Amino acid sequence: MSCNVTKAIGSIILMQLIAFYNLHAASYVQGLSFALAPSLSQFTYQEPGYMEDKGVMYGLTASYTWRGEKLGPVEMIKAEIAASWSSVDYTSINSGSINGIPDSMIETRALMGTNLFPESRTVITPYAGLGYRRLTDKSEGMISTSGAFGYDRQANYYYSPVGIEISSDFEKGWSLGGLLEYDFFINGTQITSIPQDMRNNGSTVSSNFTNAQHGGYGLRASLKIKKKIDNAYAIVFEPYYRYWNIKVSNPDSVVITDSQLNQKTITVVEPANNSSEYGIKVELNF
Repeated sequence: MSCNVTKAIGSIILMQLIAFYNLHAASYVQGLSFALAPSLSQFTYQEPGYMEDKGVMYGLTASYTWRGEKLGPVEMIKAEIAASWSSVDYTSINSGSINGIPDSMIETRALMGTNLFPESRTVITPYAGLGYRRLTDKSEGMISTSGAFGYDRQANYYYSPVGIEISSDFEKGWSLGGLLEYDFFINGTQITSIPQDMRNNGSTVSSNFTNAQHGGYGLRASLKIKKKIDNAYAIVFEPYYRYWNIKVSNPDSVVITDSQLNQKTITVVEPANNSSEYGIKVELNF
């Protein structure tokens, strides 16, 4: 599904580039700008064959962008932070279901790019950078419909985004653009708490599970419809799609010691998983 969405949006952006290349107004704007954008999205996390989390996420993104001609080939620097939160519903063939699990996500990104054809009618900005994403799922203390105990999970991703952004101006302050991005997954760490049933009857546990992740990738695509309110402000409507596909993790083990000092070792892996997010942001740019 992600490939079809990416191809469709890529085709739209390419058609837009061709159709609006001869428009009279240039999109290139030098200087500093700040943007604040609330968002609403449908989020799904899956471990195929094991489980699924699904819910509506509410978010807020803040970004600070510089564009100019003072740093050699670097003509764009952008710093961005985004936070979102939700209550997701968990379903599993083996473990039953739990509704209303608190979820939260925070993501920070630093990007650098250059503005191709800055004096033309359409500006193309290839960019690259570094990103960090943390997704927290807190079901500790909850019990599923089949009697399974919930537990807390934290997924940490470090990645390098590489993408291209396009923007073309219409008359009367309107512009149309979009972006396509591929996220090179550098590494990740999945931290999982020990379920309560493993800690009953006076048992102690050596540590939480900490699984290292090394394989995977991410995708981003969006369309941007922008309207200048005046010379200082603009509003942007941005439908977007985001996708992550992460391979199975390295194994990790913990030692459980019961009240009689008997010990046993439990080894787990984080299964291969994917997550998708469809949403829209409404950005105030000034």
